[in-house]
Amino acid sequence: MEIWENRQGNVVILAVHGKLDASTSSLFEERVLPLLEGGEKNFLIDFAHLEYISSAALRRLLLLAKGANRAGGKVVLVSLSRPIREIFDMAGFTQIFPIYASAEEALRSF
Repeated sequence: MEIWENRQGNVVILAVHGKLDASTSSLFEERVLPLLEGGEKNFLIDFAHLEYISSAALRRLLLLAKGANRAGGKVVLVSLSRPIREIFDMAGFTQIFPIYASAEEALRSF
């Protein structure tokens, strides 16, 4: 798994490549927690190149969302493939996270 970071205004954009599973979700957490602790509160997570996501990774995303919400920000998701979207649907996470088709559309939501 790789995470590419970019910024647009007050939004941290994280593009996740590969698999986000039990073995890599801790790396994701290690990457985002310092951002939260450093005062970042708005996150756009780009899943265009995500191949797989596990329940362990979903828990880490939920922790990020809770931390962002406590800070007055939010986490939005973009570019979910059909299989990834189905996992989010089954887990009920489509009710928790705003999901957009494109980064441009998601950035307008902040």
